[in-house]
Amino acid sequence: MLIEFYGRNFGCFRDEFRLSMLATDIDPDSDRGIVEVAVRGDEEPLRLLRAAAIYGPNASGKSTVLRAAEALSYLIGATASLESDSKLAPYEPFALGADGEKTPVRLGVKAVVDGTVYDYEVQFFRTHFATERLRLLHADGGATDLLERNGQDVSGEWTSDPQFALISQSFRPNALLLSLADRLAPALAKNIAVGIRRLLAARQHLNAGFGFRSRNDAAKRAFADKTFADWLAARLKSADVGVVDMKPEEFEIQVPSSADEDDQAAGGADRIMKHKSYQISLRHGTPEGGFAVPYHRESRGTQRLVDLAPLLYDLAHEASPMAAFVDELHESLHPKMLEAIIREFNCETPMNQVRGQLIFATHETALLDGEAWTALLRRDQIYLTEKDASGAARLYSVAEFKERNNLNIRRRYLQGRYGALPSLGAISD
Repeated sequence: MLIEFYGRNFGCFRDEFRLSMLATDIDPDSDRGIVEVAVRGDEEPLRLLRAAAIYGPNASGKSTVLRAAEALSYLIGATASLESDSKLAPYEPFALGADGEKTPVRLGVKAVVDGTVYDYEVQFFRTHFATERLRLLHADGGATDLLERNGQDVSGEWTSDPQFALISQSFRPNALLLSLADRLAPALAKNIAVGIRRLLAARQHLNAGFGFRSRNDAAKRAFADKTFADWLAARLKSADVGVVDMKPEEFEIQVPSSADEDDQAAGGADRIMKHKSYQISLRHGTPEGGFAVPYHRESRGTQRLVDLAPLLYDLAHEASPMAAFVDELHESLHPKMLEAIIREFNCETPMNQVRGQLIFATHETALLDGEAWTALLRRDQIYLTEKDASGAARLYSVAEFKERNNLNIRRRYLQGRYGALPSLGAISD
């Protein structure tokens, strides 16, 4: 499970930002929003947050936090196979200052993988990694450096392993050692790289980026997995969108594929490639018995529910822990529907059934309504972003404000008590 994600000099964040999923003691007698995670060597489990919501004005840094998590996931997964002269695509230093490109981008994560706590951090420029560090954190507060890299110099406990020692003697400046070890020394690297990537979950970034999960994927999954199909059908029925039945369908599409150079020289024609595709047919109820509606004619809200379905299902059913970063979670959803989704995951799902964490950016303040001790989100689950006069963003939690638990968070946020509100000027003709 994710404990903390942090960074510096990325996007609009010039200075350090930290998103902590470690539950504070603001509401110690409640398990609302909490998942307990056992850690090897520690008698007490870690109390982590199931969800974190990021609020703030437009262009204040909300999406940048999500993009930074996606960037670190990409680097861990892709750099082992890059060409030697390939640039590091996620390199995105702070652009509004003269020193942005003079200092490396820094991204890091603290996480529980297979019952062990790791702290992994990288610093990089456009063409190479400056530093890389993987530490095993002990229950007594100590730590073991598994690998520490400065430029091309490598140290740490892993260097005593013959395979890793060979890797660390000669490696590309634009490759991560964790990524290389995951491929070339899997017995040593165990499940660390895969486990960390699952906790950054770029594949669940539904609106943009490297891992868009389309409705075709939801249909494909429903076609192959009846349990998921039944779960989705039940959710659509309860969502009051008029759907009374759902049927996933598989069909074949034919796509022209250009002939290769040899075929073209011989006068060959374009080939036809056959691919399987999937769609969901939804049936709407009527007094006469119901009728099917073509999927493209369904409301955007209904389509959004289908888009979100694999993610929401995995958060409670995945065998291995995951965390999902989603931008604009509220998009096309009625506030009551969004409330129901968050309530089910954050408040109603039994703790022993929680398999993941949800980090999302939103503008929907209805999730904040109510007194702090009964609202859908705890105060330490609410993060805010805002920019200063220099254009640099900062990320901070409502839990940093020392307040009573009987105050209405939404009202105080909209009153400007926490900042992170747009300062709107007059709009002239």
